Amino acid sequence: MPTITEIGNELAEVPFGDMLRSVAVGIAEGQRALDLVSLQTLIELTKIKVDLIPEVTEVITPAPFDVPVSGQSPVRVTGARVSATPSAPVQITALQAGLEPTFYQFTEATIQLKMSLQLREVTETDADGNKKTGFRAFSSHVNFRTKNTFTYNVDASSSVTAVIKPVPAPPRLVPTTITVNALVQPPTVNIA
Repeated sequence: MPTITEIGNELAEVPFGDMLRSVAVGIAEGQRALDLVSLQTLIELTKIKVDLIPEVTEVITPAPFDVPVSGQSPVRVTGARVSATPSAPVQITALQAGLEPTFYQFTEATIQLKMSLQLREVTETDADGNKKTGFRAFSSHVNFRTKNTFTYNVDASSSVTAVIKPVPAPPRLVPTTITVNALVQPPTVNIA
């Protein structure tokens, strides 16, 4: 990525179109940087290995027992026993497990610039020597010099707002649960 060296020269004025183009290029470069970071995260997620238990099998079986009652014979109570057995773990990449990089996108950019605009008559000469006269807008920033020199009144500030929202865990990281209910005949199977 090219580096920018600050020269230190303050521009008195810039053609308005050039200034807008510069802002648009800055946004495009920011979007490209965001995309490249997301793609690098995607590549890293293909390298990270995790052990995943794809299934847990639960079997519910009858387990009756007697409950003693004072002065009476014991009462038979229907009970149940649940035994859980996980399947063998499988090694997969974090991407296969459902972890995905987040991609961000500039969906809206609001730029508020405090500047002084001037219209000037400009004569331009093309490569063939033809002259063309027209009007062009020029902009200059308002800083302490222009404010004090021309008693220009302006308030300026900038702010950035970012909203981060949580997302649920990737569904592939949560094992499938198979429940076999042997308390009923025929036994029922529930997969969740």
